[in-house]
Amino acid sequence: MNIVYFTKGQRGSTCLAHILEKGYSVGAVIGVGQEDEVDFLAEQYGFPILLLNKINSPESVSQLKELDPDLFVLCGYNKILKNPVIETPPLGTINLHGGKLPEYRGAAPINWQIINGETTGGCSIIYVDEGIDTGDIIAQEFYPIEAEDTHASVLDKTLEIFPRLLVQVLEQVESGTVQTIKQDPLAGRYFSRRYPRDSRINWSGMTDVQVHNLVRGMHGPYPAAFTYRDDIKVEIDRTGLLEETITGIPGRVPQKRANQVVVLAKNRGLVILEITVDGEKKDPSTFFKIGDDLGKE
Repeated sequence: MNIVYFTKGQRGSTCLAHILEKGYSVGAVIGVGQEDEVDFLAEQYGFPILLLNKINSPESVSQLKELDPDLFVLCGYNKILKNPVIETPPLGTINLHGGKLPEYRGAAPINWQIINGETTGGCSIIYVDEGIDTGDIIAQEFYPIEAEDTHASVLDKTLEIFPRLLVQVLEQVESGTVQTIKQDPLAGRYFSRRYPRDSRINWSGMTDVQVHNLVRGMHGPYPAAFTYRDDIKVEIDRTGLLEETITGIPGRVPQKRANQVVVLAKNRGLVILEITVDGEKKDPSTFFKIGDDLGKE
């Protein structure tokens, strides 16, 4: 089975390395930029890397057909494919999606699952159609999202699941034993892509839990949740919820504690445990002072 593998990022390179180790034949990799790990694998296993900027153009479709693929595998690849590409390989086109379906279609599902306070996340492998993550589900595995999990720790969980799950699916594709679950295209939810500005904390509009979940959901390889003290941008790396209730003006710092401060959200206070300013870790209890109003530039 000749696999053409579409990749971007850590999930893509991790799963690619795993299937190559398992002896699967990758005829070519379609990337979106230079990635050291993928380049290393190309040197080791001898496959070409193609950067097709206009993936749905007739020229790209022609190049893909020349690769004589049996199956396309998309892993972390972030370009939308149209039917001329999707229908090129006889065994279909599959995608590894980082959220449970149909509840979390669209971009950044790991972040969104944490931000929304989910206690269960999902790793899904689906057939690709022209919708956004609406194709038939081939395999899906769930994992717990613990109270203190962050984007980084949940990403690690998915990187434990996806390589194994992909091999299971490839075995089913090869043996013709794939069994799918059809999605209703109108069911479930679609979450749009997040931009760095979306991580700004709205102290007067968000509860303590919502702020805490935003901080957890963005802690990792994404732009961190942030606020402002006067005109200084402060990245909030870690927060904690309080057992006691402290209320007052949202965004204000009413208390200092050892190496941390309390800041007020819409409903009550929470503690700021770790911050970064201009790329440098700072002690919240020395950087902030009582009476600071956060979020105002």
